[in-house]
Amino acid sequence: MPDATETLVKRVTPENDSLDQLTERLRRSDRRAYAELFQRLHEPLLRYVHRITRDESLALDVVQDVFLKLWVNRTTLEIKVSCAALLYTMARNRALNENRNRARRAGPSDQLTSDKTPIKEPGVDERLAADELNRCFRDWVQKMPPRRAEAFVLSRYHQLSHKEIGAIMGLSKRTIDTHIVHALRFLRSQYEALSNKGIKP
Repeated sequence: MPDATETLVKRVTPENDSLDQLTERLRRSDRRAYAELFQRLHEPLLRYVHRITRDESLALDVVQDVFLKLWVNRTTLEIKVSCAALLYTMARNRALNENRNRARRAGPSDQLTSDKTPIKEPGVDERLAADELNRCFRDWVQKMPPRRAEAFVLSRYHQLSHKEIGAIMGLSKRTIDTHIVHALRFLRSQYEALSNKGIKP
């Protein structure tokens, strides 16, 4: 059984702090707060950047660089919305820059090949398995306009608020609201079309 001291320690460990609290501790060069921020946000950021770059190694480099800059600039951080929004913005900007650099370095034939990669249409049976429906869902998201898809992914998969997403993407909260509404309508229409074919998940 843990004694009172152990219980008190657990209550004040970084795991119980909010991101805002961890950010304030980070400003004071608290290494444990930095480690906790890394633990909480590294994996989500990695998934987000990989979605932009489609390159696992590059995504890892981008996220590592973002966290390095976070520590280097910890005492002068200017956080307008949240630490998460700041990190996602940094990661997004760096990932998009890397994509532009790769496009400039690529030859015309390479660009032609990458631009003409077809979207896979899901093959379905009478009884659609759960993993097949998930694959359909991912394909539907890919068919959305890029910025709408990005806003939807940040909202549904990364659990960011519309205000945070707006800060990351450089858009107003109202615009993000509109993107999410249209995304949900599109997904609903795709699902209904699938169901009308007699396919029940």
